Amino acid sequence: MLVSYTERGDKIRLISARQATKQEIKAYQEG
Repeated sequence: MLVSYTERGDKIRLISARQATKQEIKAYQEG
């Protein structure tokens, strides 16, 4: 799951949420 969000003051605003691609998973795991 890939989640994009922003923090505004004491609130968190969700921008998007979607299944991560295989390339994104690999990049995350490799650091």
